[in-house]
Amino acid sequence: MATYREGLECIDWPQFFHLYNVVGLVAGFGKKQELNKIQSAFEHSYKVITAWNSDILVGAARMISDGICYGMIFDVGVLPEYQKLGIGKGLVLEIQKENEHLCIHLTSTFGNEDFYKKLGFKPHKTAFAKYPYQSDYLVSNR
Repeated sequence: MATYREGLECIDWPQFFHLYNVVGLVAGFGKKQELNKIQSAFEHSYKVITAWNSDILVGAARMISDGICYGMIFDVGVLPEYQKLGIGKGLVLEIQKENEHLCIHLTSTFGNEDFYKKLGFKPHKTAFAKYPYQSDYLVSNR
């Protein structure tokens, strides 16, 4: 149902901003309508993959990497009406192509942990994060 494209040249930015407004990723910049920050984040990414249904942008994902040791997948988003059709899986598989040599990390959104487990990702025993704002993804130190 979807075709996948690599790079930024194919991106229709208004559709792209709509996607991240709907799915609420990119550190919340979509919901805040900070479109210049979304565009800049993707322009500075190592690899960007988009999913298309004809000329409709239905999903996207990006990787930040040094290209040698590590990569981190971020912002895997699919429009709700296109979810559960294998598009998210396609995005994750496409973004890993030619990067199989990297240790790849990601943070799942709540409720999608099993999706990533089915794609071969495993929980990390010692992962830590530091955010400049409060987040439900961080464990409190009680």
